[in-house]
Parts: sequence; C-alpha cells; structure tokens
Amino acid sequence: MRVNLEARAAAAENRKAQTRERLLDAAVAVIGEKGPDAASIEDFVAAANVSRGTFYNYFPTTEDLLRAVRRKLIDALTIVLDAHLPSSIPAAERLATRLHSHYALVSSDPAWGWVVMRLEATRLGRTNAMEVSLDRMYQEGVATGVFRDLDPVAVRSVIFGTSRMVQRDILMGLAPPGHQERVVAILLTTFGLPPQEAERISAESARRAAEIQAKSRQRTA
Repeated sequence: MRVNLEARAAAAENRKAQTRERLLDAAVAVIGEKGPDAASIEDFVAAANVSRGTFYNYFPTTEDLLRAVRRKLIDALTIVLDAHLPSSIPAAERLATRLHSHYALVSSDPAWGWVVMRLEATRLGRTNAMEVSLDRMYQEGVATGVFRDLDPVAVRSVIFGTSRMVQRDILMGLAPPGHQERVVAILLTTFGLPPQEAERISAESARRAAEIQAKSRQRTA
C-alpha cells in the first residue's frame, strides 16, 4: 500500500498547530485566574492536558509562552480592526476607533481585559506591532496638519498609559457612563484637535467600534 507522505506530514503539522493553540488557550485561562507571575508551567500543562515535555517542545521558557499569548490576543483584535479601518479613514478617526475598540472588548470580555492588562504589567512591555501602527497613524495625522508634531515616544507613553488606566477603571467598575468617550476626546485635544471636533470624533468612533465588534461576533457565531 502506498503511503501518502505529504498527507501524513500535513496531518502532523495540523496536530502540532492544534496542540500549540490548546496551550495558548489554556494559558489565557490560567493567567486570567492567577496572573502571569503566579502561574507556573505545571498550571499550563495541567490546563492544556499535555506533558511538561510537550510544553517545552513549543515554548522553551514561560516568557516565550507569555509573548505568544500576548501576540495571539493583540493580533486577533488587530486583524479585525485592519479589516474595518482602511487607510482612507482619516488618522484621527482611525486612532480613536482603535482605542474605543479596545475599550469595548474589555467591557464585553473582562477575562480578555485582565489577561492583557496583567501581561502589560510584566517585563514583556508593549508589542512592537502596536507601536509601529500607532506611530504610523500619528505621523499621518501630523502630515495632514491634524495632529501636532510631538515627540513620538511621549505620544506612545500618553496613549498606552491612558489606555491602561481606562482599562483598569472598566474592569474594576469605576468607569462612569461616557467615560471612554471623554478620555479619547481629551487625548485628541492634547494632540491638536479643537475640543468640539475631538468630542465629535470620539463619539462617532465609539459607535463605529461598537459596530465593528457586532460584525466580528456575527462572523464567529
């Protein structure tokens, strides 16, 4: 009987991919419950129902796993946003919508929000893809005269720092109605938009983010 080596190899790769995803999903659940610092490799392998040796086949260190978890969570959101936010949308609107989309996801999925926030508090820091995307949007706004030409490192710190506090307020039930819209409007004003324009864009972007999230749920339902 002829052995289909290509089919066998493809099946093996598929099993490997499934095991890796199982480890990542288990890690999200464990980190959401215990936090990244308290979680151990034993917790991850038990939740994924794999051996310790299998874990090391995919992730040589716990830090490698944490990086992969963070990338999985952020990439999932980025893919959705990239599909709904073409470059034809002005930079200020895109930036505001990305912020509101993050806040909306935290509100609808607190477990996701806690995992992301706890990972951001570790030595892993921010993802390079997020910084590159943010820098690109801000520079587009500067080039079109919408944003002030500010130090990019300071801009990143303001946005990421503010977002982390808003995320914390949402998760702890401290965000009053309209809080996210007001915060995003303040950020846009800081970057150079007139207050009324900033408020309008923030409100419209919040609605756009809600629509994007609803469409994303329909596709995955």
